[in-house]
This record gives sequence, C-alpha cells and structure tokens, in this order.
Amino acid sequence: MARFTMSSQFWKIPRSNTALTQQWLRRIEKPLPFILQEVNQRMVNRAQIMRPVEGGVVHQGWLHPAALPNVKNLFVGREFSVFAPKAVHLPVEQVEQAAASFLAKLWPGRAAPKPSSAIALQVNSPLPLSGDSQAMVWSPLWLHAVVDPAQCMAEWLRVLKPEGGVFFSCFGPDTARELRGFAQAMGEPFPDFADMHDLGDLMSKQGFSDPVMEMEKLTLTYSSPAKLLEDWRALCGNHLESRRPGLRTPRHLSQATKCLEQLRNPETGRIPLTLELVYGHAWKVKRKTKTDVATVKISDIKGRKGGK
Repeated sequence: MARFTMSSQFWKIPRSNTALTQQWLRRIEKPLPFILQEVNQRMVNRAQIMRPVEGGVVHQGWLHPAALPNVKNLFVGREFSVFAPKAVHLPVEQVEQAAASFLAKLWPGRAAPKPSSAIALQVNSPLPLSGDSQAMVWSPLWLHAVVDPAQCMAEWLRVLKPEGGVFFSCFGPDTARELRGFAQAMGEPFPDFADMHDLGDLMSKQGFSDPVMEMEKLTLTYSSPAKLLEDWRALCGNHLESRRPGLRTPRHLSQATKCLEQLRNPETGRIPLTLELVYGHAWKVKRKTKTDVATVKISDIKGRKGGK
C-alpha cells in the first residue's frame, strides 16, 4: 500500500487536523450556525450556472447535517457522497420523502428511503473513490482549516471526471481582523487566511483549468464580546498547531475582552466582526495526449537544389 505524504507547507501558522476534528465533533452537536447556512445558500445561488457532466457529487467540507438540504436539492437525482472526520447520521430530506411518497403510489410496497451516514475519513486522507469517477466536488468553509489544502485539491482533481467541476468557499485574510488584538492579549496565535489569488494559483498548480475566484465581505455585529466569541468558536475556533493547551483564568479573559470593547461603535453600541468569504470554482479539462509525431505544412518543405 502506498504511503501518503503531505505536500509542502502552505500556511505560515500551521494547522492541526486533530484539533480541527475535535472541534468539528463539538460543533455538529449544536444548532446550525447562521453563517454556514448562509454560505451554503450563497454557494447554491452561484452554482446555478455550473453544468457539470453526469455523475456523482462529493461533499467534503464543513458538514452540519442541517445545512445539506439546499445543496442536495441542487443535485437531485445524483449520487451524493458525504465525507466527514466521523460517520454521522444524515436524515432523509423532504424532497426525498416526497419523491418516495409519489413512487409508493405508483408501486405499492416500495421501500421508504432510509437515513444515511457520512463516510468517516480522516482530514487530509485520500478519498476512497476511483479516479475520473465524480462530476462535482462541493466544499464549504473547509480549506482554511486543514493542514494541507493542496492535498484536498489534488484529490478532488483525481476523482473528478473530465469536464467535472469543484466549488468551494473559505475564509479570506480580513476574516475576524477584530480578534487579532484579543488573541495577542490572550497569548494565542491567530490564523493566517489565504488570499483568493493564492488559492487560485494553488488550484492551477494542482491541474485545474482557469479557476474563477470571487470575494465578498460581511460584517456581523454583537451586543457583547461574549456573544461575538461564542459565534467565532462556532464558526472557526482555534485549530492551530501552536495553540496553548488549557483554560485561561477569568481575570485573563476579562482583560483580553477590553480589546473588543474598544471596537464598540459609539452610535450603534455594537461590536463588529468581519468575515471575508472567498469562493472558487474550476473545471477538470481533458488533457490532450502528447505524441512524438510532428506536423509540418507541405508549403514549409523546400525542394533540394542541384541535379543528380
């Protein structure tokens, strides 16, 4: 069996896939965060123009079962494979139940659709799929969190069919800029988020054709530092390799939150949190096979001078 190795370091501040997995397991036990639902819907809206080839769809990203309905509705009729750090229960969607109810009237005794589960797969592990087998890869808010985003992209390219596509979203460099002072006061590192141009270049290096990158900024506002920090933990948290273990004292936290209080808008009385959302999509093109045969125009061939 071939041994899998990571590609070269992409992040200035390394991530920890172990921490990412542990935090993800805590998040899925909580209600669906607003921003994950919003990003998925914005991705669905943008993906209306994409027309991938026939075939299955791979979901490898920040998974919350409650965020899947809109995505699955976009790809109705396609096999939908969901990969996550742990196998979690995925309920039957309403559209599947409605289709099953209609078919049951035509064919009495037809079995109802059964709930499925996400396929357990460690972060930055090879996808258990054949090459050139899938039509689409869908990845919301994931690449900024993993140790090796290039490995994810390389695997997506491998499993996609020619003319298959990938659509992803992640956080950009201005995300949570308001928290940098807070992190410094807490003695914690703060993640570097990749610029959309760097991500586009990375996709090209992996072999994708003409990546299209977009960026937009959202500003959330909060009545208190505690609520802002609660949402940030639900959105991203601290999955850096150099994070400090253990809890901080209440006094330490109180002193650090003063950095956030200084950002409170005097007119609205609220504290802002910036989210820079990066969207990217690209296609796998069928590469022409190179040959050793050269093509020369007859007009370019000159006759030899001189007699026999």
